[in-house]
Amino acid sequence: MHTNIQTRRPDSRLPDKLALILAIALLVLITAILYRQIKTLEKSSELVSNSIMVDKEINRLFSQFDLMESGEFRAGILKDSSLDRSFAERKLENDKSLENLKALTQGMPGFHGYLTAITLLKDSLHTNLSDLENELTFSPLGATTKEYIQRSTLILAKLRNLKFQLLAHNENLLRQRMAKYKKHTFLTPMTSVLLALFSMGVFGIAYLVLRRQKNKIQSSETLLANIVQSTDNIMNYYEPIFDPHGKVVDFKVIFANVCNRDYLDLEPAELTGKPVSEVFPFLLENNELGRMIACYNENETIDFDRQVTVKGEMVWFHTFIRPMEDGVLEVVRNNTREFNDKENLLKLNEKLEIQNFILTEAKRMASIGSFISLPKKEELQFSDNLYRILDCKPGEFEPSYQALRNFIHPDDLDEFEGSVPFKMSKGDKRDYYFRINSKKGKLKHLRSKNRKIKISGKTLFIGIIQDISDRIQAENNLRLKNLELNRSNIELDSFNRVASHDLQEPLRKIQMFLSRIDESEKAKLSNKGREYMDRTNRIAARMQSLIKNLLAYAQIGSKHDDFASVDLAEVLNKVQEDYSEQIREAGAKLLYQNLPTVQGVFFQLEQLFGNLVSNALKYRNPENVPEIVLKAEKIPGRHIPGDFIKPANYYYKIVVSDNGIGFDDRQSQMIFELFQRLKPMDGHPGTGIGLAICKKIVENHHGFIQATGNLGKGSTFIIYLPL
Repeated sequence: MHTNIQTRRPDSRLPDKLALILAIALLVLITAILYRQIKTLEKSSELVSNSIMVDKEINRLFSQFDLMESGEFRAGILKDSSLDRSFAERKLENDKSLENLKALTQGMPGFHGYLTAITLLKDSLHTNLSDLENELTFSPLGATTKEYIQRSTLILAKLRNLKFQLLAHNENLLRQRMAKYKKHTFLTPMTSVLLALFSMGVFGIAYLVLRRQKNKIQSSETLLANIVQSTDNIMNYYEPIFDPHGKVVDFKVIFANVCNRDYLDLEPAELTGKPVSEVFPFLLENNELGRMIACYNENETIDFDRQVTVKGEMVWFHTFIRPMEDGVLEVVRNNTREFNDKENLLKLNEKLEIQNFILTEAKRMASIGSFISLPKKEELQFSDNLYRILDCKPGEFEPSYQALRNFIHPDDLDEFEGSVPFKMSKGDKRDYYFRINSKKGKLKHLRSKNRKIKISGKTLFIGIIQDISDRIQAENNLRLKNLELNRSNIELDSFNRVASHDLQEPLRKIQMFLSRIDESEKAKLSNKGREYMDRTNRIAARMQSLIKNLLAYAQIGSKHDDFASVDLAEVLNKVQEDYSEQIREAGAKLLYQNLPTVQGVFFQLEQLFGNLVSNALKYRNPENVPEIVLKAEKIPGRHIPGDFIKPANYYYKIVVSDNGIGFDDRQSQMIFELFQRLKPMDGHPGTGIGLAICKKIVENHHGFIQATGNLGKGSTFIIYLPL
């Protein structure tokens, strides 16, 4: 019996179907894995971008704090209202930046505590800077001001400490996210290749999915690159260069953003692939390259400040260097403006301290005090020197209108009441004078100037009080001296009248009686008697000459109302005419030319040069032909020898020289004194007043006169008259 057994052939399409199903299942699975991987990469990219944005927002926030500090201090120093508005804008920017930072870090671990602490410090800083602004308005650099400054400095120090902690926390988070991002960027293309090779049959569908996801990846990378390129900081990534022994000796530039061009004038494309020691030679200074190598080897983040010369200008950078898996990331911030602002602020503070010191010392030397009063208030702020004027210690009592009123002299209370600043009418700028009884019981005279001014939109009353007691005393002394001088002038006028009439009248009678005796009785006298008569006549004549010269000396005044332009050539012509007989008798020569025109009194200048010519003729050398020479030239006042006050810039130097008997040069000062004669009277009569008159005339013309002599060779008189 034959049994027909039919064996079912397996369906060949089943494996294909199974394979297709499996392939589809695997494709779906791999696609799901790939999709998840891409989503993870996108999220990782977004997290990296978020960390960078957080870093940028942190720097922006703390930059606002620094700008707020420098701006507020300048506002207080310069009293510039525009800076006040800038401060308000900085506060708004702070709040806005802090809100942005909170939004960026929402849901991120570890940030909430930092931001809460920063918010509290920020509010404290705003409050303290506002108080500092008000304090600077009324009491620049007082004890309270310094306390606010120290408090602001402490708050800013805490903020900077939080900044570094926050940056370090964010950098650690960024490093973790970058590591994940690199891992995902490596796995995603490999998964795509395997999927393409494994699923050739469904390539069309997979291709569309992959293409779409690849575009997303490129968009994420482009976004990340744009964020890196758009930051205000230099961001470079370096890979280590090893020597044959595996030791790091340098770094190679892998990535450099466009800020290298903006800050260092270096093209990013030209930096890539080159050693950092070659493209950044300044890293070799101060062993900065060694610090970078140590940072990589020890896996520690470092930061430091450096100064770099770019296009001939010094630029300050703050550098952060963070070790990564295969290299180091360098972030460089340009803080030149911040550094310069701090330097300028320090200089302004130093300048302000110097100016305050000078002002305080000037007030002390000039006995000047001051006070400040707010509108419609009687409370005052006294300067330290105002307390000293009252003979009190600075801050000895609470300053107020009533406290100051207690020192006022009872007779001057009405005048003081009118000087109270908050009772002044608009535009009132009168000066006030009143007396006080100081704490030590001293009577002092004070002068007060009060003004109403506006500072930063606020109206203030400023009072300046000066102790003028010394000036009042000096004026009283001067008044007494003037009375004494007037009395002396009256006595001098009386003396002139006596000398001109009462003294000369007996002398004229003596001379008249001697003349009559000489006419009628001289022949009856003995030789001895006639000799006595001649001597008496000479003595009387000398006495008369002495009185006339003394009157001439006394009548030379110091008033300059009658000053006029005087040609010295005309003066010498008149002198030559007056002394023509003596000149002719002595056979003398009077030589002069190119004499200037000066401001003075004609007859006094005539007497000056007449006395000098007469003196030269009187003391001529009998062995020589008398010669008197006058020369003149213009010289600067600083070239005049001697300890004189020289008010004019230029003077005429007039030299009168002769070839007479001269005198001992050691007596050059004595000859200008009254009644001083260097020659005996025998053969050279005189009164000793002529040269004293010359000196007084020259001094009356704001000039100087000097004399030099050489025994047997002549004398020289040098006259300096201002232009």
